[in-house]
Amino acid sequence: MGAAASAQNQGFQLNRYEPTTAGEWSFAVDHPWYSSTRYFAAGVTLNYANNPLVFGLTQPDGSFTRTDFVIQHQFLGHIDLAGSFLDRITLSATLPIAFLELGSPSPYGGVAPMSGVGVGDPRFGLLVRIVGQPDRSPISLSIGAQVWVPLRKFTDSLAPTVSDQEVRVLPKLILAGLGHHIRWSLTGGFLYRPEARLGNIGPEGSTAGSEIQLGFGISYADLERRFAIGPEATFGTLVIPNYAGQPGATSLEVLLGAHYNIASQVQLG
Repeated sequence: MGAAASAQNQGFQLNRYEPTTAGEWSFAVDHPWYSSTRYFAAGVTLNYANNPLVFGLTQPDGSFTRTDFVIQHQFLGHIDLAGSFLDRITLSATLPIAFLELGSPSPYGGVAPMSGVGVGDPRFGLLVRIVGQPDRSPISLSIGAQVWVPLRKFTDSLAPTVSDQEVRVLPKLILAGLGHHIRWSLTGGFLYRPEARLGNIGPEGSTAGSEIQLGFGISYADLERRFAIGPEATFGTLVIPNYAGQPGATSLEVLLGAHYNIASQVQLG
């Protein structure tokens, strides 16, 4: 059943970075904002990936030897919009744009770098504050969900590395707070994603599917001087058959981020 599903569902959004909601003081781990006076936020996020798609051979000892560097360089941007009302609900939308992919076509299944510029799957999100205020309380609880619209389900004009063929849904819980200049967030969610594959053969890294996602971020935040700095970490692991618990189906990503707000209007990160 799994092999048949993979054969029918070819290609998926290769980029793993999903920016937080516009207006947040973080890059990868949500720290929600709610307001009854600040209604709107917009932003642009840029990110670059080196060797995001390689094929190779897995040795009996578990080591991996790269043989095909299919996509060596990938440069993307996200256009982010968000709005909040009732001091309790935040709605968001994000449109990814792939500006550049460079590499060498793979002999396994015809996977090749995208030519030109491609639009990825739009993401729509909802966050609801249950208790506390993330930037006014030591601890708060929010629930939310994100949905990706699979553009390749409706058109064949997009590259198989920038869009999925089926819908993705990510419900999540967010614990967050601020106290004594320490801003923190802890997130947990389950990404529902039908199994998909890039190429006809290859290691675990060429397969995408449903996964458990966790995130933790902590920063030093000075609200008066309007700046923050600190690390964020995201963890994800596939839960589909034959891949659950495998090292090649698990990722841990850590970044150090800094943010500065100019005149309470423009935020740089």
